[in-house]
Amino acid sequence: MRHLAGAIAVTCTALVGGALVAVPAAAAGAADPVEVRPERTVRPAGVQNPQHIHLTSSGRLFVLHDKRAQVLVYGANARRTSRPIYRIAGRRTGLARPTGIARDADGRLYVGSGSRVLVFGKKARGNVRPIRVLRLGMKLGTAAMPGTVRVHGNKLLVVGTDGVKVFRRTAKGAATPLQHLRGDKTGLQHAVDVNLNVDGRIWAAFPDGERARVFAPGATGNATPELSPPAFDPQKIAFDRAGRVYLAAYDGEVRVLPADARAYLAPLFLLGYRWGATPGGLSVSSTGKVAAGDLRSVRIYPRLLPVTRPWAVRSASVSGASTAARRVVRWRAPAADGGAAVTRFQIVVKRGDRVVRVVRLKAGRRSYALTRRGLPAGTVTILVKARNRKGYGPAVSVPITVVK
Repeated sequence: MRHLAGAIAVTCTALVGGALVAVPAAAAGAADPVEVRPERTVRPAGVQNPQHIHLTSSGRLFVLHDKRAQVLVYGANARRTSRPIYRIAGRRTGLARPTGIARDADGRLYVGSGSRVLVFGKKARGNVRPIRVLRLGMKLGTAAMPGTVRVHGNKLLVVGTDGVKVFRRTAKGAATPLQHLRGDKTGLQHAVDVNLNVDGRIWAAFPDGERARVFAPGATGNATPELSPPAFDPQKIAFDRAGRVYLAAYDGEVRVLPADARAYLAPLFLLGYRWGATPGGLSVSSTGKVAAGDLRSVRIYPRLLPVTRPWAVRSASVSGASTAARRVVRWRAPAADGGAAVTRFQIVVKRGDRVVRVVRLKAGRRSYALTRRGLPAGTVTILVKARNRKGYGPAVSVPITVVK
């Protein structure tokens, strides 16, 4: 068996055990799987089966100690029984049997507590008040699942006794959710894990039915899942920055599926454990490292899957009438960057098969103006695509008419 000392490349994986054994789908059953050993192991004192964890890009590990109502924070070099570098705890915090933890790109911490989500600032330490509080109108958690708090981009997802609610990330007080999934058609009362992928689809794990359920972007009310791919006793769901879906079973096997998985298919990747595993929490940092909790510890793994090219840009459009002197191309960044930051955008102007113009723009740009005199008359196609260090993703085409 070969051992992996460095990295393959990832953004999400699941539960724990001794060491992860990774077998590419094309080589399923091959005699030479790759054993991925954890880079380090942290044993949070007094925390049994750590379910609520978060790994940052800098390597810091946040762990909820629900019985003591504390957030424990371990440094990037913490190993074994290292002491936390600081805690968030005390009466002012409002923490009481906390359940569910997440962190946004600006470092704000989101912690579920009872029927609320408490939001702490990036520099919060000790007995500090939250900077805002979101009242959910339901108790976090269900009989089948601990309270769940997820932050993805500008959305905050919570799971509780009244189903799944999705809020704006900045929501506070008694805010109205953007989505509220509940009812017998959803089946969410029996789910053991729920998560939100980069494309806005909500995935839920159902171990008894041996499949996951996938709800369309924006689904709300008593919605029927649009997809139900087989999942083999799933317990945890996670996603990487390429949108790949990690479905972890109680027996330790983890199947990695593409974001658009619809039916049974060979996994893109198959992960397994050399020894038995007790499902715990799961977190993947923006750098792709994986933190997975078992009975008493949290193991931190290197990347496991390669970076891919970014997805297509979103909402590409060209404004202006056919006779306008200026036509403005606009777009939104891809939903998934493939695991590496987008470094540039490219605009290609074509007339039939002939390339008229190519423009390369910095990653921060979201618009570009074309002049009528720089465009050929007739039907013109504008192509927009994003690039990361692996190359360009698929192009989105917008046909326009130019009259001179």
